[in-house]
Amino acid sequence: MERKKNNKKIAKIVLPIVALILFFYAGYGFGARHNSNYLPPSYIKNSSVGQPSSVDFSLFWQTWSRLRDLYNGSSDPQAMVYGAISGMAASLGDPYTVFLKPSDNDALTSDLSGQFEGIGAELIMNNNQVTVIAPLASSPAEKAGIKARDVILEVNGSSVENMSLDEVISKIRGKAGTEVKLKIVHSGSDQPLEIIVTRQNIKISSVTYNMISVSGKKIAVIKISQFGDDTVSLADKYANQLKGDGVSGIILDLRNNPGGYLDSSISVASLLLPKDKVVVSEVDKNNSKTDYKADGNSLLLDYPLVVLVNGGSASAAEILTGAVKDNNRGEIIGEKTFGKGCVQQIEPLSGGAALKVTIANWLTPNGSQINKIGITPDIVVAAPTDSSSTADPQMDKAKTEIVTKIK
Repeated sequence: MERKKNNKKIAKIVLPIVALILFFYAGYGFGARHNSNYLPPSYIKNSSVGQPSSVDFSLFWQTWSRLRDLYNGSSDPQAMVYGAISGMAASLGDPYTVFLKPSDNDALTSDLSGQFEGIGAELIMNNNQVTVIAPLASSPAEKAGIKARDVILEVNGSSVENMSLDEVISKIRGKAGTEVKLKIVHSGSDQPLEIIVTRQNIKISSVTYNMISVSGKKIAVIKISQFGDDTVSLADKYANQLKGDGVSGIILDLRNNPGGYLDSSISVASLLLPKDKVVVSEVDKNNSKTDYKADGNSLLLDYPLVVLVNGGSASAAEILTGAVKDNNRGEIIGEKTFGKGCVQQIEPLSGGAALKVTIANWLTPNGSQINKIGITPDIVVAAPTDSSSTADPQMDKAKTEIVTKIK
């Protein structure tokens, strides 16, 4: 989860360097809060500014000098600075705390706007493996067979073993119409596969709405692919529309939703929950707890509800899932969620760069920890193991369950 401008927070999984433009989503600002108090460029010239007394910064400058003097090749000083800062963030061992170069910071913003070039998959560095959080619905990645929790081994024939997440992302990104060849391993398998994906210009509406008939009942199927810039307005629009359509129940599909703005997930939860019900609790480094509650816009409160999730449902999607489950508002169906339960804040730096840093953990309304655990559905239904199958047993089960809840 992350924070952004105007205290808009992001709960995205992502995103350790943000989704790839590929989805250039770890990732979403995701609940990110911007802060203009960054160290000026003069810091580089004055190592005493903010310097801990126990740290000898002369080692840094000694290494810098030796590299510039001895390295038998060309060097880019700015790239060296970015690399050093990236390493500093990575030394914390938190995959969600990352330094964003100006281009990466721009990509993060583009990602949540719903427009970007790439394959449409969000990545994270997990246990030193480049791992897919989730492919976007109908993205080139999803159509090519890439799944949540896939591990990427090679990009265009080159091993990613010793690459940073930044390097992997830069190799996967590219112009629309071009191809990238990936060697991946599906979760639970040890057999590598080669997949060729054609990059595209991707424009995504984060919320879609369809009305279906189940046993003679009108059922609304609302799919949220991420919690982005347009989520709240679209969710409100469809909430009003389905009331006019005379539907009897709602299936909320959060599968392969890697997260996004925290505020957006709270707004959507507010459509479903009574006023002042806790949606999520945030616990900071000082163990101070803040509860975020439903705002009373309970347009969909009286509709029977089923929520679909899977291993690609993460962060903000898990917040909404946990809010529904712990408040006994609906039934959760599918597979265990990803398990990303920490809050990131976006701190702008000089030159258009930024720092995405973990500042807190979040808990479900009942106080359950989600980070590295996930949420187990009320009814577990596995997806087909055959990637070419068009069957959707999770949706089929949702349809069966929703009609039993309609009075």
